[in-house]
Amino acid sequence: MKRKLIIAAAVVMSCAGLMAQPTAWSEPQLLIKAEQSLMAPVWSPDGSKIAATGDNFIGIWVANADGSELKQISEAPGAGYQMRWDNLQEIVCTPYSIENQKRMTRIERVDATTGKIQQVAPGSRNIKRSSVVGATNAYQIMIDEPNEATSKIAGLSDYAGKWVINPALSPDGTKIAFQIVTKGLFVCNADGTGLKSLGKGSHAAWLPDSRNLMMTRIADDGHRFTSSDIYCVNVESGQNFNITINSETLPVTIAVSPDGSKLAFDNDTDGAIYIINLNY
Repeated sequence: MKRKLIIAAAVVMSCAGLMAQPTAWSEPQLLIKAEQSLMAPVWSPDGSKIAATGDNFIGIWVANADGSELKQISEAPGAGYQMRWDNLQEIVCTPYSIENQKRMTRIERVDATTGKIQQVAPGSRNIKRSSVVGATNAYQIMIDEPNEATSKIAGLSDYAGKWVINPALSPDGTKIAFQIVTKGLFVCNADGTGLKSLGKGSHAAWLPDSRNLMMTRIADDGHRFTSSDIYCVNVESGQNFNITINSETLPVTIAVSPDGSKLAFDNDTDGAIYIINLNY
């Protein structure tokens, strides 16, 4: 498919020399199509590979950044939930098993080339996922206690009792973007102060400058997604714009490459991974 760049003239004028927001982007292009549905893409630290998981976070697949050489390296239930690349070769994940009718979650390292598994922590009913994602401060609470975060983090007390989901730490470690269930997307400082609403949005993915992020805005009819678009948002000004306005895809989870040049997402329509090239 011939790449078509969509130029946002108004954005160029308002952002040139001020904010590191993309000024042009390609239409979504198919990156990975497999026999099974894939979701929740995650880039390797150098952007040379991309991992994804299957429906319900079952298993892990890895491919080159161009979508080639796709292979499955894990079949475990839950392996893809909040998985992360620990280095250029290994993925840290938290698969689970059912033992005596209890869900036991363990921590594993999986070699992205061979699929060799190294157990880091044995199965437990109360695994601390923050040890997997390297979380500290408010982010740690959001990861480990999503149902208690609004009560335990003073800056979120106005929403006490609501769950926090999908927290994302900015690249410089100073901010957290996250959802409060039924309330939309928010951003705060790493210590939980400075809460700011970004309106309707989900699955935030930061751009490298830690001032801008990508998010999805999804609509549903109570049974299935009916529409979805990806927006770029400046967390300081609130300025936002749609980068998939002419696309027929239904983006759900998104991931920005380490250098900010690519955005990958899972498409709910066909269960494939797509990519958008970003220019600045």
